[in-house]
Amino acid sequence: MGHPLQKVRPLPASLLLVCTSVGAVVVIGTLTFALVPVLLGLGLVVALVVGAGLMLWAGLEGLAALERWMERDPRFKQ
Repeated sequence: MGHPLQKVRPLPASLLLVCTSVGAVVVIGTLTFALVPVLLGLGLVVALVVGAGLMLWAGLEGLAALERWMERDPRFKQ
């Protein structure tokens, strides 16, 4: 009694390989398209974090400039 895979004839084996390859293309394509929204969402989150950090930095610099101006202006020294 031989190995079960040795009993598969060439035509069914080729059809099985064609079906497997088509299935692999479909699965890989689906996973690739599923990754696109995830990567876009990740990019948007990174952009939001970077933008918030830059806005915070700009706000702190603005407050520091306002503080320096208030210290030098004679109207605030009275």
